[in-house]
Amino acid sequence: MTSGTTRSAVAVFRDQYAELMRSAFLIDLQYRASIAIWLIWGVTEPIISLGIWWSIAAAGAVDGFTREAFAQYFFGVALVNQATLSWDAWNIDRWIREGEMNYRLTRPIAPIHEAIADNVAYKGPTATIILSAWIIAAAFWPAVRIPFEPAHWALAIVAIVLAAAIRFLNGYATGLLAFWTTRATALVELQFGISLFLSGRIAPLSLLPPRVAEVAGYLWFPYVLSFPVQVLTGTITTTAQYVRGFAGQVIWLAIWLMLYLLVWSRGRRHYGAVGG
Repeated sequence: MTSGTTRSAVAVFRDQYAELMRSAFLIDLQYRASIAIWLIWGVTEPIISLGIWWSIAAAGAVDGFTREAFAQYFFGVALVNQATLSWDAWNIDRWIREGEMNYRLTRPIAPIHEAIADNVAYKGPTATIILSAWIIAAAFWPAVRIPFEPAHWALAIVAIVLAAAIRFLNGYATGLLAFWTTRATALVELQFGISLFLSGRIAPLSLLPPRVAEVAGYLWFPYVLSFPVQVLTGTITTTAQYVRGFAGQVIWLAIWLMLYLLVWSRGRRHYGAVGG
């Protein structure tokens, strides 16, 4: 009886997720033009950065980075950033300010699952488009070709999934601060600005001043972009580097998960106490 009940609960949860993802995908289809613009905007930044570093490296390698290495790195940035980006803080802020959180709290499934389904429905197709563009570019431009080894790609996928989870929970937990303040999205924008430097978005971390790179190592930013890109492009080669990188991802994932649970629990009580 218990086993049957458990299987039934799992089946119900699976069906709920399937419906959430179906709904999110259908909504995305209605905004195809907007998604195309967002996608183009998302790859514009790494393309500009590549152009700058490509010009700088014309006279020779920059601290070990050749033109080809820069090309592979920023193609990797475009793909990983698309697969891990987070916009949920703005949604949560709107839900709380406009009262849309009310009916979500009455559902049998927590609002975070709606956000997860929305992320998967959007990131899956758009990341596939960027990966396809990379494959096509590699057919004509040898500079962006990277080794194709199943074990290597398996590790890259794990690193990207962990990075996406960290970035998602970071954005979601920060967005939940809207239960208390109207400036939650400002905190996300501040993190975005910091991440330009500390996550390796505009330059590989090894090219930053040593003190800046050292500070980045104590935060989550390198683990959501720089590390997955390095795994993807094959610049990480030693077991120690892999262990240190994946351990950092797991630790920050656990930290942001605990912060989410804490803020969600207290925020929900605060929201109900003030008549939300």
